[in-house]
Amino acid sequence: MYDLEGVLGPSVMSFVDKHVRSLLTWDILVFFHRNPDAVLDIEGLASRLGRRVEELEPEIDALADGRILALAGGLIRYKPSPEMREIVSAFVDSCQDRGRRLALIALVLHKINPHVGA
Repeated sequence: MYDLEGVLGPSVMSFVDKHVRSLLTWDILVFFHRNPDAVLDIEGLASRLGRRVEELEPEIDALADGRILALAGGLIRYKPSPEMREIVSAFVDSCQDRGRRLALIALVLHKINPHVGA
């Protein structure tokens, strides 16, 4: 079996396990990491990501529950703790490297459908 933890590191593995529910969550995290001062309503975020509002709602709620995003007055903003910001940064950095990106995709897809490849 491919050594995902060796490739990604334990903090990124744990972060993905806890917070990255889907490839859409991944897109949201990368967007806010790259645009940390963005304050958008869900329609604006849906437009930026090319997604439907209905797809985004559960992902945004989960990231807010995980204290990565903040929701107030219908607006979404990136509001992780300094420690969480470092882990999100490590996750996004991992996305830049082909080998680690493939490992991340495998990890997220396995979370979505754990019976594939088992």
